[in-house]
Amino acid sequence: MSILGLTTPTLSSSTSTAATDSASLSSNYTMFINLLVTQMKNQDPMNPTDTSTFTSQLVQYSSVEQQIKTNSNLADLKALLTTQNATALVNYVGTKVTAGSATSTWDGTNAATWNFTSSGAATSGTVTIKNSDGTTVYTGTQKLTAGNNTFTWKGTTTAGGTAKSGDYTISVAGTDTSGNALTITTSLTGVVDDIDFSGDTPMLSIGGQEISAYSVTKVASGS
Repeated sequence: MSILGLTTPTLSSSTSTAATDSASLSSNYTMFINLLVTQMKNQDPMNPTDTSTFTSQLVQYSSVEQQIKTNSNLADLKALLTTQNATALVNYVGTKVTAGSATSTWDGTNAATWNFTSSGAATSGTVTIKNSDGTTVYTGTQKLTAGNNTFTWKGTTTAGGTAKSGDYTISVAGTDTSGNALTITTSLTGVVDDIDFSGDTPMLSIGGQEISAYSVTKVASGS
């Protein structure tokens, strides 16, 4: 009776839990020991079984068990860090933050505001605002200064009408006195209303706009 065909379990995919891996290992290990004992009881005394094979397999089981324990510890550490991050992010509620985003919300009453930084000055930068469908609703000019700039939009379209409430994306372009294109980075500033932890990335709600918590670049005291 040979047990050489029994396969040492390997770690399952990343989607499996350490608990499942451990249960699988335990089941296979029990089967392995039972077969080993049966083989030892029925071996030919004049031709004893070579112990090197199952000794090697026992070592493999021990190695896999250690890997499972490591995975379990890493899972516990990840859960701890996730909890700590969630606790820290809760403090953002009611606080004014600035996050990297080119999108802002026009609610039909309150002006949509964007902040952006420019690598240089321009007497006449071009501002383009598009709706959620990608249609351009406004095109205008804005004087740019090196560093921080702000653009406020009250929903007025290029045609002179008023845009519907919703999310709008801005793009700003300009060139310096030498004709070189300026590097312009857009951001959104507002008070955090709530935080959604349901997905892989915590999302901050700022005036109805969802922003990744990891895109926050500045937090101001107070609201």
